[in-house]
Amino acid sequence: MAATRATTRERAGRAVLRLSPFAVPRTRAEWASDCTLFGIAVLVWFELGFTSAPEYTGVPDWFWPVDRVLGVVSCLLLWWTRRFPRAAAILGAVPGALAVSATFAALVVVHRVGRLARPSSSVTITAATVAAALPYHAFFPLPGMPWLVWLIMIPLLYALVLSLGLLARSRAQVVEGLRAAAVLEHDRYEERLTQTRREERERIAREMHDVLAHRVSLLSVHAGALEYRTRPEVPPERSPTAAEVHDAAVVIRDSAHRAIEDLRDLLLVLREEETGTPSAATQRPQPRLDDIHALVAEATGAGESVEVRVDVPAGEVRDTTQRTVYRSLQEGLTNARKHAPGAEVSVAVESSDGTVRLEVSNPIPVGVTSAEIPGTGRGLVGLAERVRLEGGHLDAGVHDGRFCLVVELPAGGP
Repeated sequence: MAATRATTRERAGRAVLRLSPFAVPRTRAEWASDCTLFGIAVLVWFELGFTSAPEYTGVPDWFWPVDRVLGVVSCLLLWWTRRFPRAAAILGAVPGALAVSATFAALVVVHRVGRLARPSSSVTITAATVAAALPYHAFFPLPGMPWLVWLIMIPLLYALVLSLGLLARSRAQVVEGLRAAAVLEHDRYEERLTQTRREERERIAREMHDVLAHRVSLLSVHAGALEYRTRPEVPPERSPTAAEVHDAAVVIRDSAHRAIEDLRDLLLVLREEETGTPSAATQRPQPRLDDIHALVAEATGAGESVEVRVDVPAGEVRDTTQRTVYRSLQEGLTNARKHAPGAEVSVAVESSDGTVRLEVSNPIPVGVTSAEIPGTGRGLVGLAERVRLEGGHLDAGVHDGRFCLVVELPAGGP
C-alpha cells in the first residue's frame, strides 16, 4: 500500500514537472523580460478591472468578477508561453475575447505565439482569437466606441502584435543561421588550418629525407673509399697517409654529425602536431638556385665529377620552384653517387618560355651490379610527387646509355 502511494506521488510529481512553466531554461534576459511583462500585465489588469471599471458602463456589475478572474488566468498564461506557446494562445483566446482586464496579457500571448510557434499555427490561432473577440462589443458595448471602429481596430491591433512576433521570430532565425554559419566556417577554417599545417610538415619531412639521403650517401662514399684503400692486400706505397686518414675521418664525422642533426629535425617536424611548438626545421632558410654551386662543390669534395651549367636568373623564378629545382638536383646527384660511382655527371639548369628545365645525366657504368647503399626508388617517387604539386613534369630513365633525370617546372614569379 505504501509502495502504491509512493508510486502515485512520483507519477504526480513527474506530471507537475512536465506541466511546469519553469522547466524551460531561461537566460537572465528572458527572466527579466518575463517578469517585466507579467508585472505590466498585472498592473493593466488592476487598472482596467478595478480602477477604470466604473467607466465601462456597458459591462454589467455581475460580469466584473468573471472579467477579473479571466484577467488573472490570462496573466498567468504568460509564464507558459515559452514552453507551450500554441496551447497558451488557444486557452488565452477565451479571456482575450471576454475580459477587458485581460487585454494586455492577451496581446502578449499573441505576440509570443507568433515568435515561438510556426507561422501557420500562429496565424490560425490569432484569426480564431480575433473572430472570438469581435462579438464582445455587441454584448458589452464600450463607451465612445462605434461598431465600425471596433471591427477595424481589433483585427488591426492583433495583426500588428502578431506581425511583431513573426518579425522577432524571423530575426531570431536569421541570427541563429548566422551563428551556425559562423560555427561551420570556424570549423572549416580549423580544418583547413590543420590540413595546411599537415601539408607543410609533410613537405618539410620530404625535404629532410632528401637532405638526409644526401648526407648518408656522402658518408658512404668517404667510408667506402677509406675502406678500399686500407685493405690488407693494398701495397704500402698505395696506402693512405696518416693525414689522408685524418682528413677522411673528419669528413665522415662531419657528415655523420650533420645527418644526425637532420634526423633530429625530421623527428621534431613530425612531432610538431603533438607539441604545438614550431620546430627549428620549419624556420630554416629554404635552398635557392644560388645554392646549387655549393651543392655541387660538396659533391665534388666527395670525389664526384660534376659538370654544371646554370643559365637561369634567380630573380625570375618563384621561391618554391627554386627549392624544387635544388631538391631535384640533390636527388639526381645522390642517385648518381649511389648507382654510378666515379661516373661524370652533367648538370644543366636553363629557362625558356616561362619554364625552368633541369637535366641531370650520367653514363651507366659497365659491370656495376649493386649500389653501395641499396635504393628502393622511393626518392624518385617522392620527387615526382613534389614536381607534380608544383605543376611540373618529371622524366627519369635510360637514354643512349645514359641515365637522365629531366624536370620541367613553371617559372612563375619571384
